[in-house]
Amino acid sequence: MDVLDARLETLERGVLSADGHVTENVSEQIAYIERRLGQVLADHVPLAQGLEKYTKLKGIIDGDGDLDLSRQLLGIGAKVELVLLNDSALHTLADLRTIRDLQSNISQPEYAAAAELLPKARQLDQVHSEQAGELRRAVADISSVIDRYHAETEALSELFVRWDQILTGIEREVSELEAASPVFPSSRR
Repeated sequence: MDVLDARLETLERGVLSADGHVTENVSEQIAYIERRLGQVLADHVPLAQGLEKYTKLKGIIDGDGDLDLSRQLLGIGAKVELVLLNDSALHTLADLRTIRDLQSNISQPEYAAAAELLPKARQLDQVHSEQAGELRRAVADISSVIDRYHAETEALSELFVRWDQILTGIEREVSELEAASPVFPSSRR
């Protein structure tokens, strides 16, 4: 406490010795200092403007101000310092380097013409969609034809097998009749 008391006395002597005004009451001394400050500020406009700016920025300077306002008022250098204080700053810088390296790929002249070619691309997309629909219909028609072909081929195969059985049966009966008949002796040889 002795150090604090000594500093307070030194401050009081320094302030009060400027014009020789001395009082024992602290509130009177504060009121006197405020009046003197008002007179000095009235006489020195740049000091008044500086105090006004300080009053507006006091929250930012002291760290008690609104964070959004602080972010807006910070210069780019201060923002960079805050970013660099972050643990992920190296990752951010690496990402920025990667983006810079990819910039040449992003800024290709073909991409500039992309906006002009967009209507043509939309037309091609529509034509492609229509052709894809036609292809699906054609594949369905071909599949239907192939299925009918297989069904008819199967039916014909069954018919041929049945005709073969009938013809084989007829030939067997004719052979038996020839063998039993005396009219055809030459067929026995």
